[in-house]
Amino acid sequence: MSANAWARPDERGGHEVELAELGLKYEYFERLISEGEEARAGATEDDANNAAGTLDYFARVRTLRYLLRTEEHWKRYDPKQSPLSVNPDKTMAIGVLLGDARTGLPGNPQPRSHRPAGVAKESLVARNQDLDPGLFPLPPQDDAEAELTDGEYARLTTWYLLTYRYAARKQGFIEVRSELSLPSRVGVQGKIDSWDRRILLPAIRFKKMFDYPDGDTGFDVPVEEW
Repeated sequence: MSANAWARPDERGGHEVELAELGLKYEYFERLISEGEEARAGATEDDANNAAGTLDYFARVRTLRYLLRTEEHWKRYDPKQSPLSVNPDKTMAIGVLLGDARTGLPGNPQPRSHRPAGVAKESLVARNQDLDPGLFPLPPQDDAEAELTDGEYARLTTWYLLTYRYAARKQGFIEVRSELSLPSRVGVQGKIDSWDRRILLPAIRFKKMFDYPDGDTGFDVPVEEW
């Protein structure tokens, strides 16, 4: 855990075991969230309003891909400009996504994606409805960029690290709630609103001095609109 962050106990528990079943470690997600928060410091008052969120998003994608590539031999994959990491068996992919205030909390209603899913995510979520994670293992390859055949793409299950960022201005901290979840449906408003599996992760708090108005509560960039 980074020096300026702390995690409260997971209300559900067991996240490390559930992540291990997928060949993942909690420290990867903790680090990418911390790197994203640190990247926000690069935005100034003269930047566009969404600059901090954009820098956060870029840092999360970069850190996720770097850690999974160097530690777990995953590969980069960009179907329709939607940045993902794909496991060596080409059966599971992970992306990052901004959620609503229900993110990271147990029970119902389930969280929704902050933005409409877009064409690429709608296609990936549709595949999730018919597949089970871990099917059809294939031999790993050495190239850092994944190339999937049409058949491999059709068998790919896609998870998202869903996050929600809350600014407690009076208390002087930022809290980021998160979960690694498997989406199953895109709702009528084009937002992902149903999840077959949710792995709730501990919330992380960052101490922060609010020295000027901060209207941006999360990254909000068009991820795969094209």
